[in-house]
Amino acid sequence: MAPFESKATIPMSSFRVLCRKIVLVSVWLAGAGISVAIAAPPATTDGNYPQALHQTDVMVPMRDGLKLATDIYRPAIGGTPVSTPLPVLLHRTPYDKEEPATIAIAEQLAKHGYVVVLQDMRGRHHSQGVFSKYYAVDAYDGYDTIEWAGKQAFSDGKVGMYGTSYAAHTQADASKLNPPHLRTLVLNMGGMSNAWDHSVRNDGAFELGRQLSWAWEQIIEDSKDPVTRAWLEKEKLDDWYTALPIRKGLSPLASAPNYEAYYLDEATHADDDAYWHSIGMGWEPYYKQTADVPMLHIGGWYDIYLRGTIENWQQLSKFKKSPERLLIGPWTHHGDIHSYAGDVDFGPAAAITDFDVGFHERWFDYYLKDMTTSVAMQAPVHFFVMGTGDGHKDAHGRLEHGGYWRDARQWPPADTQQLKFYLHADGSLSNQQPQGNETASTTYTFDPSHPVPTIGGGVSKRLSDGAYDQRERPDMPGSRPPYLPLSSRSDVVVFETAPLDHDVTVMGPVQIHLFGASTGTDTDFTAKLVDVYPPSADYPAGFAMNLTDGIRRARYRDGLKQGELIVPGKVYGFDINPYDTANVFKKGHRIRLDISSSNFPRFDVNPNTGEPLGLNRRVLVVNNTIFHSNHYPSWLSLWVQSGTQP
Repeated sequence: MAPFESKATIPMSSFRVLCRKIVLVSVWLAGAGISVAIAAPPATTDGNYPQALHQTDVMVPMRDGLKLATDIYRPAIGGTPVSTPLPVLLHRTPYDKEEPATIAIAEQLAKHGYVVVLQDMRGRHHSQGVFSKYYAVDAYDGYDTIEWAGKQAFSDGKVGMYGTSYAAHTQADASKLNPPHLRTLVLNMGGMSNAWDHSVRNDGAFELGRQLSWAWEQIIEDSKDPVTRAWLEKEKLDDWYTALPIRKGLSPLASAPNYEAYYLDEATHADDDAYWHSIGMGWEPYYKQTADVPMLHIGGWYDIYLRGTIENWQQLSKFKKSPERLLIGPWTHHGDIHSYAGDVDFGPAAAITDFDVGFHERWFDYYLKDMTTSVAMQAPVHFFVMGTGDGHKDAHGRLEHGGYWRDARQWPPADTQQLKFYLHADGSLSNQQPQGNETASTTYTFDPSHPVPTIGGGVSKRLSDGAYDQRERPDMPGSRPPYLPLSSRSDVVVFETAPLDHDVTVMGPVQIHLFGASTGTDTDFTAKLVDVYPPSADYPAGFAMNLTDGIRRARYRDGLKQGELIVPGKVYGFDINPYDTANVFKKGHRIRLDISSSNFPRFDVNPNTGEPLGLNRRVLVVNNTIFHSNHYPSWLSLWVQSGTQP
């Protein structure tokens, strides 16, 4: 069953009484000279209203005196806003509160009996101030706006928040300050737990593609000068991937100093220190002081914020008494309403077709209006297990991978157990440890000027996120002719199981422990988990479907937060932590692990020189070695459902 499938609601008696209240207005009877109070049309007993009226650009003051542009949508009858105090739903965004889709959602929620408040963040669109990404002051702006909204005459004192991506970050930030009027959050694919280890940087590497493309887009959108805008639109981001690292004042980013500044800070501030623990950069330091209110944490197996989504749910569940719920689908960033991710489809049940309105109404009706909805029956964890499809090519040219929804009370589910798959010299992947007489290692050459291209994954729509056959292609940055499978590259080392003799179901964290060495003083090791389809009529060469991937920068090995260069030739242990996944590897498929040293442009490429990151002038070709012996057993860890172990 899809999440919150039922749309039925049963109003509680208190809400029926509230909706029957009438609005009294004074009119003058023509010619009579007297005033009479008459009743306006009553509200419908189901809490819905025929109209939504709004005020535009109400300038709401913040504690430092700056004012933020705020639109207010109210339910109305006969052209008059209802006077009954109602719950408020707040949406704070850097993406323009006047976007047609944003307005349409606000109007529908208002007609359902909510006052909806849309706000441009500080320095964006109609609001005053200067914008900076993940700016600490945004948390205080959110707090001030919640408290302002909760005290207005149209409010019953209860404020909920909703939004996706950055509009989820704004919810998380405000909740860290525990505003008194905040009652619930729906955080869709946002709310970082720790920006250093995911979403901005990733275990030492920099999430280059997403951060650079986001800054690039926003600069073009914000440009007021037509000449500058035309120049920026003519420049191609893909071309600038060949000129990295970007230097101050020497790229199109320089046309917007505030965007250039935050991008360069993120790209060059490599160590995990106080910079990464400000209130806007992560939730970890603020879990205990966060508002104790019901929260729904929504993620996707191919979403850029999945690690933080799961960690936030896990940690807040420990500290808070209010319900914390986790929902994960087979989605890309913003992909909740789709049944597909990239070139793979998961079946119609995978999509939440009414996500923008009906889905949110059911959550807010339950927690803000005391109405009984299907939310009351939601398990702590509701997630989609990918797989079970027959792998044919559908009418849209996508591989039919299928899958199903299931519930759990914990993550990973109680019916799973951790299982290790060891890397072997012959390229096999099995539950048997290497024997002492096996070849000890595999060495490959890593050339930073020819990195392995990013083919899907948990990136962003700007880099074609989702599931794809792992083959280079002309529409993805970094790919080069003749567009061969990534497994054919000499710098991609493949380890895979034999064809499975029965289905193997994996649900939970993915971890790789790699023993490795390099001829450089710094380098990267990457890992990618792949579901390998056998050849078929629709896919004669098979289909190598990416599930999840990760990276470890050598100078940040073994959990180091401060960079420490490696000794060339010395063997180290490297933990690589791709995002979690849930997938059925069907009978006849192979479980595959690809090891390399780059995944570009998702991550910046390590120059291997040991220079300060993001400031290098040189690159160094190095030989990197993977060890897979009895003395140095490298392995892949998966959480496998009981009874399906290979």
